[in-house]
Amino acid sequence: MKKKTAVLIDLGFAVNKLHRSLGRYVAAPDLHHLALKCLDSEREELFRIYCYHCPPGSFKLQHPISGNEVDMTARKTYAHNLRLIEDLKQTNNVAFRSGEVAFQGWRLSHDAVRQISRSGRPLTADDIIPDIKQKGVDMKIGLDVAWLASKGIVERIILITGDSDFIAPMKFARREGVQIILATLGHKYVKKELREHTDEQREVAFP
Repeated sequence: MKKKTAVLIDLGFAVNKLHRSLGRYVAAPDLHHLALKCLDSEREELFRIYCYHCPPGSFKLQHPISGNEVDMTARKTYAHNLRLIEDLKQTNNVAFRSGEVAFQGWRLSHDAVRQISRSGRPLTADDIIPDIKQKGVDMKIGLDVAWLASKGIVERIILITGDSDFIAPMKFARREGVQIILATLGHKYVKKELREHTDEQREVAFP
């Protein structure tokens, strides 16, 4: 008999990985296909796909160096990310869990840090970017892992992530008799503690 299985996707992690492999913006069908590829169709029956992400920030900020207004809604990725979330909400067997974004000041971009450290060039206004953080996403993933396990809703949970913040709910789920499958999409920097508290590490090639 096939084991009832939920697939939980940390979208911040998965979208970044898929964008690199596909070389284009990630769409809802890509994520749905990824979830199904992570599922072992001979041993597992899909219960539901859970997707976790924050809607893009709609902040209007004043740049600390140039003094110009920075409208986050004018960014190329803004409309795409909104569309991705709305499309996921309409996709069969998908439940979307939303966090929120918070503006936490300004920071040097990674490219600027690398370039300035190598060449010693002066700082420019373009080097400073908004520091936007997600809030509530990790908590909702952890709560769903615990809820699915404590209610006996599924027998297996596939986590598509590279984040070690979920170790506590993973340990709880395993104590409740639920098997945890970890799919890291080839991520190289997975903490050993995350691997230790999984029942299976599943490598999935995508696309």
